Parts: sequence; structure tokens; C-alpha cells
Amino acid sequence: MNPGWGKFKELPAPLQKQIIQRIGLGLAMLALFGVIWAATGTLGLAIPGLAMAGYLLGSGGLLFYRCMQGEYIRLTGAVKEVSTSGLRRKPKFLLIDTEQGLIKISAGRRPFPTGSTVALYLAVNTQVYEEDGIFKVYGYLALALAAPPKKRID
Repeated sequence: MNPGWGKFKELPAPLQKQIIQRIGLGLAMLALFGVIWAATGTLGLAIPGLAMAGYLLGSGGLLFYRCMQGEYIRLTGAVKEVSTSGLRRKPKFLLIDTEQGLIKISAGRRPFPTGSTVALYLAVNTQVYEEDGIFKVYGYLALALAAPPKKRID
């Protein structure tokens, strides 16, 4: 058995999911590039698919390499506040209370309820900015729900 596969299976599930999604989409785009090129016979129409495949495969490969080297940090904390956008009330930012302090990150597409515990995976060299006692992170590897919010009984 390949030693890399054993290490991959030991990675946290959110990082495994990110790697599989990026490499899987990259392979799908590579196949789409081939289909478009074969169907039209014109390389010019297929080049965007090749560029996207290259980006996704490179991104997935780099994430895989980083994870195999152990160059990531896992922070857990409770979601203290969810700031939403205008009329549609989509989540924009999460304020996470960790042992290191308050961390503000972009919410992405998934809403996380206030009070839930999340696991935030950062690269070792992630830029962290401090403003008014809150650490701001503009890019992260993965974000997952570690525990649902505790229900209060009144």
C-alpha cells in the first residue's frame, strides 16, 4: 500500500473533502477540455477548460502536499456572531471565539448557527491581521461544524 494513502486517510475529513473536490473537479475539467477539443476541432474554444483544470489540479496538489507535510493548524471555537448581508440575509462573516481570541472570517456559502462549535483549518503561513482586538483571516483551507449548538431549556 502506498504510504501517502495511509497518511491521507488520517487527515481530518474536511481537508480530505477539499482535496478530493479540487482534484475531482480538475479531472472533470480536463475531460471536458478533451471533449470540447474533439467535438469542435478548435483548440481556442477548449483552452479555458484546460486553464481551469490546471488551476484546480495545481490547487488540489498543493493542498495535498501541505497536508502531507503537516503544514496546517486546526482551531476550534464557538460561533459568537453571524453578520449577514442586506435583504437576502446571507451570512457574510463569522465571529469565532477561540482560545487564542476572537477570529473574524468570511462565512462562505454554508450558514453556521450562533453557538455552534466549528473547526477552522488554516495553513501555517496564513496572513492574520489584527484590528480592534479581533483577528481577521481572509483565507482558510476548510471550515466545518464540529458540534451543533447547545439547546437551551427555559
